[in-house]
Amino acid sequence: MELGLAIALALGLYLLGHYLNRRAHRQHQQHLNALQSATLQRAIALLQHLQKHRGLGAQQDISSVSQRNVLARQLDQLWLNWPGPSLQLAPLQQDWPKLRRHPADFAAHCQVIEGLLQVIEQLEERLRLAGNPPLQGIGALCRSLEDLARLRGLAVRAANYQRCPSGLQEQMRQLCHKLEHSGASTALHQTLQRLEQDLIDAPRIRLAPRDCFELFAPLIDDCLGPLRHNPGLGL
Repeated sequence: MELGLAIALALGLYLLGHYLNRRAHRQHQQHLNALQSATLQRAIALLQHLQKHRGLGAQQDISSVSQRNVLARQLDQLWLNWPGPSLQLAPLQQDWPKLRRHPADFAAHCQVIEGLLQVIEQLEERLRLAGNPPLQGIGALCRSLEDLARLRGLAVRAANYQRCPSGLQEQMRQLCHKLEHSGASTALHQTLQRLEQDLIDAPRIRLAPRDCFELFAPLIDDCLGPLRHNPGLGL
């Protein structure tokens, strides 16, 4: 009788411990998923702000400088307490002060943005494996967004010259070709056509830096649409 009671008690304690361990693991996973989801949202916001900051970097008019300064303050807050290292993600916030001091450094912006794209893809995969299907495809959308934003940034830089420099011509032609063959919409096709005629191949550039920046605004808004309406992001 006593042996049976002891066995039953031991079994009960084992089952209780197993239940508590599973509940603790589930709660930990829920907390981790929430943190990774919040970090993904922040990474996408950082991506958009850095792309704008890069695009405005080569502009020196009062309006552009003012807008860039506002973006810089917003980026300060977005980078604050970046949880990258604690989540085994790249500590990208350490590169931001240099970008803030040198807003015209196109290559440095691209390097940090590439790091953010990799973080977004890494978080998307982690959340997918944890059973978060609405997030599928976010990385690819952000890559498409970067193609547009990079082309915008290059166009703004080129528009500061009388004729498009050959190095910028080559980079923009490659991006235009890539975008044209990715299922370009009518609006995108028209924008790329104008860019080629009035900037890339023009004997004398007919677009101001600000014109180039604004030219891409509706296309980038369209690309951001699926991200803003994704139920898993809450952007």
